[in-house]
Amino acid sequence: MRNLMGRFAKYCFSLLFVLMFSGIASADTLVASCSSATGSTEFSTSLVCPQFNLGAGLVMSNISIAVSGGISGNIFLTNNSASTQTGSGTTTSNFSFGSLPGFTYVDPIFSASFTTGTQTLFAGQTLTFSGLSATGNGTLGYDNSNFVPYTGAGIFSIPVWTATSFSLFGTGGQFAAGQSTQANATAVVTFTYAPETPVSPVPEPSTVLLLGVGLLGLFALSRR
Repeated sequence: MRNLMGRFAKYCFSLLFVLMFSGIASADTLVASCSSATGSTEFSTSLVCPQFNLGAGLVMSNISIAVSGGISGNIFLTNNSASTQTGSGTTTSNFSFGSLPGFTYVDPIFSASFTTGTQTLFAGQTLTFSGLSATGNGTLGYDNSNFVPYTGAGIFSIPVWTATSFSLFGTGGQFAAGQSTQANATAVVTFTYAPETPVSPVPEPSTVLLLGVGLLGLFALSRR
């Protein structure tokens, strides 16, 4: 009889654990890709992203946005000195994104940079470096309260633009250089959502407490 009561008590404790956590709904995610933007620097455009069409019984809990992009192009260096000199050229593009309701971030979000590295040029020589490229990525953070602009059956836009700089290093003071650059950017949106109501009713805390006390008494009795 004592063994039977002990097994019954263990079963009831397991049941109590299930009742305590059965009402917790698990979250799901939906990952959506936005359009890509390309163009010569400087560009200023928008990425187009799909809204999340919440179905009946679903509620949004979080939206996060990851962004990425890069640059590609070429740099030419010219040594206008009458003697051999060394020099280099570096292109850097900063990627900034327009403000979005519910999100807080500081521009630029990321940078991409390519360089020729230090090169030796003879007097009057010009070198062109083609096929240079670089990438970068970052995040716009997350929104956990203002979901209206991002839910529905439509689209929303993320403004993006570049600011590009070119730096030149050369000995002798008679170096010339130039560059041309193409940029690209895109974004990925992650929607986190869950059922609006728990999967099953959660017992009142007082009910769970009383059940737990009763089970403790039953367990103590079975140990006698």
